[in-house]
Amino acid sequence: MSFYLLWSLLGLLTGVGLMTINNIGSDARAIWHHYDDSAPAEFIQERQLMHVEILSFMSFCGRLISGIGSDIIVRKLGMSRFWCLFVSSMVFLFAQVCGTQIESPHVLGFLSGLTGLAYGFLFGVYPALVAETFGVNGLSQNWGSMTLAPIVFGNIFNLIYGHIYDQHSIILPDGQRDCKDGLYCYRNAYFVTLGASLIGVFLSLFNIHRDRVGKLKKRIERDRAREA
Repeated sequence: MSFYLLWSLLGLLTGVGLMTINNIGSDARAIWHHYDDSAPAEFIQERQLMHVEILSFMSFCGRLISGIGSDIIVRKLGMSRFWCLFVSSMVFLFAQVCGTQIESPHVLGFLSGLTGLAYGFLFGVYPALVAETFGVNGLSQNWGSMTLAPIVFGNIFNLIYGHIYDQHSIILPDGQRDCKDGLYCYRNAYFVTLGASLIGVFLSLFNIHRDRVGKLKKRIERDRAREA
C-alpha cells in the first residue's frame, strides 16, 4: 500500500506541475492577446521565455530548500519527512488558485513561480522519502518505478489542458491556434488541477498519519523487546 500511495501522490503533484510547466507559454500568450492585442509577437515571446526562467529558478530554489529543510525536520525537530510533501502540495494548491484567478499578465509570475517552487520542493525530497520507506538497497528500482507516475499523470493533465484550450481557440492560416479569451482560454483546466492538489493535500496528511502510527508501533515493539 505504501508504494501505491507514494506513486499516486507523486503522479498527481507532478502532473499538476507539468501542466503549467508545459503550457505556461500558452497561458502567457492567451493573457497578453486579451490584455493588449497590439503587443508584438517578439514581445510576447520574451514574456514566455521569462516565465520559463522563473520556473527554472524557483524549481532550483525548491530543490535546495527541501533537501536541507527535510533533514532539519527529521533530525532537529523529530518530525516526519512527509511534512515536506504537505508543504509542496499546499504550494501547488495556491498556484492553482492563481491559475484560476489571474487575468493580468503582469502578475502571471505568481503562477510560474509558485509552480516551480512546489515542483522543485517535491523532487528535492521524494528520493529521500522512497529510501526512507523502502530502504536504500532497492532505491534505484523503486525510484525508477516511481518516475513512471509523472509520465502517466503528466500526459493526462496536458491532454485536459489541450482539450479545454482548443475549445476556446481558432486555427490561424499558418496552422497555429490562437485564443483571445484570456484567462478563460484555460481556466477550467486549472479547476481540474485545483481538485488534484486538494487530493494531494489529503494524501500528504494521510501519509503523515501513517508514518506517525508506524513509528509508534515500532517504538512499542522495541520497548517490549527490552522488557522481555
